[in-house]
Amino acid sequence: MKRSLIFGLLLASFGAIGCQGSYTSIRQIDGTRYHVTRTKQGFFNAYGTVFDCQAKGDAMTCVEISDL
Repeated sequence: MKRSLIFGLLLASFGAIGCQGSYTSIRQIDGTRYHVTRTKQGFFNAYGTVFDCQAKGDAMTCVEISDL
């Protein structure tokens, strides 16, 4: 019983820290266009996504162009 409780707590703690994401690169293409790279960390793998972003005033509109 004690072992299964510890295993359940350990599994829940891994679930709480999994699937974290961060933006790792922003490259300016021209005056208002940018390529933004986001990486995500899953339980057993890492993957990334590249976005094409258009700046308009204080806002940025992004479209996914590649999934790595």
